[in-house]
Amino acid sequence: MRSQQVQSCPPPENTARKAAELRSLLAHHAQALWYVVTIILPVILKTGKRPVIFSRYTGMGDIICTIPAVRELMKRHPGLTFIYNCHADFAEVPRLAGIASRVTSLKSIGLVGYWYFFLLAGFYHFAHGDDTPGQVAREPMVAEFLRQFQLPVADAHPTLTVPSAAKEKVRSLMAQKKLDASGLVLIHPGPSWPVKEWPREHWTKLVAGLRERGHMNIAQLGVGRYMNFGEMTVTPIAGTVSLIDALSIEDCFAVIQQAKLFIGIDSGLLHIAACTRTPAISLWGPTAPEFFYGKTIQQDFVVSNIACQGCYHRLPRLHWITGCPYDIRCMKELSVDQVLSACLALSEKDR
Repeated sequence: MRSQQVQSCPPPENTARKAAELRSLLAHHAQALWYVVTIILPVILKTGKRPVIFSRYTGMGDIICTIPAVRELMKRHPGLTFIYNCHADFAEVPRLAGIASRVTSLKSIGLVGYWYFFLLAGFYHFAHGDDTPGQVAREPMVAEFLRQFQLPVADAHPTLTVPSAAKEKVRSLMAQKKLDASGLVLIHPGPSWPVKEWPREHWTKLVAGLRERGHMNIAQLGVGRYMNFGEMTVTPIAGTVSLIDALSIEDCFAVIQQAKLFIGIDSGLLHIAACTRTPAISLWGPTAPEFFYGKTIQQDFVVSNIACQGCYHRLPRLHWITGCPYDIRCMKELSVDQVLSACLALSEKDR
């Protein structure tokens, strides 16, 4: 009598997961094809030439750091149509930099670059060391993006021209808020990833300390919506004038350019301060400034000195999505006195 071989069935949850993954993959391919039909082919039919795509689908600061490389890469493709693909929240950045005829926001743009490369004159995806499994960043982001495409390496942030309309809007808003540009101090506490934020009570004490020393003209920047978390409640710090949700990205360039001092966490607005060469104090814990800024810009930053500082750039990486196992000591133990002293020293140096 032959024994019957029993075939085991895969668990229902595995089958459902695989079906969901397949649906997601098919949806991404459909989006990529639609992108080709609605974006790439019309360019080819209109101009008779294949377009070039640049891609960095992350935060505003990352996009800013691609600008020097993009400007050099554009020289390789004179007379072509340039498309920049990024998160929709930051579409103003490539437009302001003048590096794109069109800005798109397709998250799965890599499928376009891989399967439809023959329709493109160039596809440049900017990859940071910390994005790649098994690798970490080793130099400032501007330099890394230049090196990625064998371009002359530098680490200076790009300069951008602020439109006159944005300058005029900001002047009008500041007059309305009774803010004086000659001594303007801007703060940006967030919102961001919780591990990047400095405790609110510290910000309150810092603002009070600045006001006690004659810096009465303090405004708070920020938005009530964060790229990764959606809508968030942002309450102004006591002693500041709120500019929360009052400014576009272009407006942020205009107001930061006018400021005497910018104080903030690791964020896109800090990158704007670097672009406008505005004196800046920034607070660093899980990330390390040397992987985002050149030496000249980061020399006045305040960096935590605890042993696990810069954990994001290490392998194995302590990833903040799951929360910090050390209760975010790196940020919480940055003292108000330490930050206040740095602000006052930079303010005096800039006189």
